[in-house]
Amino acid sequence: MRLTGGVVFTESFNTMTAQLAEAHGKAEEGRRATETTRAYLESILGNLSAGVLVFDERHRLRTVNPSAAVILQQPVADLTGMALADWGRRLPALAPFAELVAEGFRGSREGQWQKEASLAVANLSRTLLMRGTRLPGTATTGGYVVVFDDVSELMQAQRDAAWAEVARRLAHEIKNPLTPIQLSAERLAMK
Repeated sequence: MRLTGGVVFTESFNTMTAQLAEAHGKAEEGRRATETTRAYLESILGNLSAGVLVFDERHRLRTVNPSAAVILQQPVADLTGMALADWGRRLPALAPFAELVAEGFRGSREGQWQKEASLAVANLSRTLLMRGTRLPGTATTGGYVVVFDDVSELMQAQRDAAWAEVARRLAHEIKNPLTPIQLSAERLAMK
C-alpha cells in the first residue's frame, strides 16, 4: 500500500513539476515578447522626426524621444519622472512649452487636442504643430501622449510661395501696363 502511495505522490510531483516548467516557459516567452515589442517601439520613437512625450496620469514625463530634445533645443530627457508643472523650475526655457501642453490638456474635449503655437526656441521663433491625446488604460498603464513637430520651414515656404505669386502678378502688370489702361477706357466709354 505504501508503494502505491509513493507512486501517486511521484506522479503528482512530476505533474506539478511539468506544470511549473510549462508556466516558467510561458512567462519567459511573454517576457521575450514584451522586450521585443519594447525594443521595436523604442526604435520607432528614436527614428521619428517629430517629438514625442509620454506622460503618466499625473502628467509626469515617462518617455521622451530624441527628436523632442532636438526640436526644443533642451535636454528634455533630464525631466523624466518630473511633473509637467515643474519643468519651468528645472529648465526655464521650457516653461512656455510646458504651459502650452498643460493648457492643451486642460481645455481638451475627450482628452484630445491640437494646436499650432509660436515659441522661442534657442532665440529663434519657431512654429510648432502639437497634438495631445489620452492613452487608454488604467492608472498604471494609461496616461497621455504629446506629439509635436517644428513646421517653421514649411510655414516659411508657404509664405515665400505666396510672395512669389504676388511678385509674379506685379511683374505681369508692370510688363503689360496697357491692359489696365484699356480696361479703364472701356469702362469710361460704357458710362
